[in-house]
Amino acid sequence: MTPTIARHCDKCKQYHIVDIKDATPIVCPQCAHPWGTITTLDKVFDFCPACQARQFYTSKDFNQFIGCSIMAIGIILVPWTYGLSLPVFALIDWLLHKRVPTIANCYKCGSEFRHLPIPKNLKPFMHHIGLKYDKYRK
Repeated sequence: MTPTIARHCDKCKQYHIVDIKDATPIVCPQCAHPWGTITTLDKVFDFCPACQARQFYTSKDFNQFIGCSIMAIGIILVPWTYGLSLPVFALIDWLLHKRVPTIANCYKCGSEFRHLPIPKNLKPFMHHIGLKYDKYRK
């Protein structure tokens, strides 16, 4: 799969996904607003090409609403299934979690990096770091 960066454009405020390659400027496909430049794909996590921040976190590339809905259905069915729906739906949620790919996100601008080798030192979202970057996000 082709490596991509996805983010909300600062100018047109639309969410776009753009394919990225080595030494290529990244621009918004709708308004041509420049987002930055990727020098090399193997160094993309040294700093964010869009905002120059150096901190990233990992997340699953899955709609959180769907995951919460799966568990909500299991909870709603508890009275009729005598609680057996909870482990069944938890197993479904766990299997989906294992199959869905992991992406990297920039704390500062929220850019999402897909189909790139994610360094082992990137951790899941940490709230104390996220709070530091809240003032930059719109």
